[in-house]
Amino acid sequence: KFSRTTVVETSMQPVNLNEVMQEVISSISQSAEDKKMKIEVEQLPTIEGIPFQLNQLFHNLITNSIKYSAENVEPHIKLSARKISGDELNIGYGKFDFYNEIRFEDNGIGFEQENAEKIFELFQRLHGKDEYSGTGIGLAICKKIAYNHKGVISAKSQPGAGSQFYIYFPA
Repeated sequence: KFSRTTVVETSMQPVNLNEVMQEVISSISQSAEDKKMKIEVEQLPTIEGIPFQLNQLFHNLITNSIKYSAENVEPHIKLSARKISGDELNIGYGKFDFYNEIRFEDNGIGFEQENAEKIFELFQRLHGKDEYSGTGIGLAICKKIAYNHKGVISAKSQPGAGSQFYIYFPA
């Protein structure tokens, strides 16, 4: 999956992120039901993008929220969006007047903020394989997909207080 994101398809097209989110929710419905997960989705924008990659991005973030949900707490994920000025972002390549900020927020186990950049690196894991399954490439894929769309992804968190992931796409 990571190697597929290194080939940037040149056929960008309008992608309704509400439809992408509905596809992702449908694909993870059994896992969400098993965990009694609540997913709130505010109105999301339509952006220029690669549908397969955007689906993968949303899927990885949602399944991470499921995987790292707190024990004995019903998982809750909230997605929201807003338009912000490009002056508010410090992006090292390209600059646009406005960006769509997509915010994924969960009530999971969280992580130390000092690891907020490390989690987007290939094969980086904050937990042992005995604690949580995975390969450590899901968030690296998310970073690559954001980059392919001339955007960025970042995270904020603290242990026991959930996590927030912010994705910025040119508006």
